[in-house]
Amino acid sequence: SEQAAALAAGSDQGGPAVAGGLAAHLDEAPVLLALFADLSALAAVDRDLDRYSFAGGASIYPFAWNVLLAARAEGLGGVITTMLIREEGAVKELLGAPDPLSLAAVIALGHPVRQPRRLQRRPVPAFTTVDRVDGTPFPG
Repeated sequence: SEQAAALAAGSDQGGPAVAGGLAAHLDEAPVLLALFADLSALAAVDRDLDRYSFAGGASIYPFAWNVLLAARAEGLGGVITTMLIREEGAVKELLGAPDPLSLAAVIALGHPVRQPRRLQRRPVPAFTTVDRVDGTPFPG
């Protein structure tokens, strides 16, 4: 919606690429799927570490990826973004989301201008290792 795009463009965090890219066209997506998580139901096993928590809400992202895969199987394109989280209060009010729900991501879905046919992926050994981060490449 136009309100979602206005919320996304409300801050220049993320730099010119964000401001000029997805945020400028978010209202053009036929479907905006807001993903909320109930923070009271999450097991944040890394909550006591001296850094931001990754594990606490990470379980929602495989779900988001599955939505994108299912959309692609139906000929749709999509993108997941977390840029609206900085405006979570306004998004929750706009969508009537109660506490303890928190905005985890937004997925924009629609018909792509063109469907990529030959996806290029790096070979597994280029980004995986055995036993250690600095270990030998995984023999993909």
